[in-house]
Amino acid sequence: MSSVAVDRSTGPQATAGTGGPDALISRVLRWGVMTAAAIILSGVALFVAHAGLRAVLLSPEHLSGISEQDPHALRVVLHELLPPQAAAVTDVGLLLLMATPVVSVAIAAVTFAVRRDWLYLVLAGFVFTMLMIGFAVGRT
Repeated sequence: MSSVAVDRSTGPQATAGTGGPDALISRVLRWGVMTAAAIILSGVALFVAHAGLRAVLLSPEHLSGISEQDPHALRVVLHELLPPQAAAVTDVGLLLLMATPVVSVAIAAVTFAVRRDWLYLVLAGFVFTMLMIGFAVGRT
């Protein structure tokens, strides 16, 4: 019988625990999505508590509580959080869900700048610029 030595110093398990930029981006994406989902579920629970489960299941087209304000305006959403309105809580979760990949692209751009990887810095900058243009155009 022969034994085979396995080198475990490389691979996904070894690099994930190093705490490098890849791990940071992974944590931002994971926790951003999980936090956004928890906030959105809280908004849905608040909505069901206010309107009742029966009203939600039987006649959703007649439900009130949908925000009449523009949910893209952060100050409007934050104003509606006191006292908490279900639509505002859900909007905060959705805004966080949209912001999560933007933050990860920004972290990647900073990482590429530190590493002096100019090609990927330009590409990350282009992606970040397109996201910002998309948000600006989407508001109008």
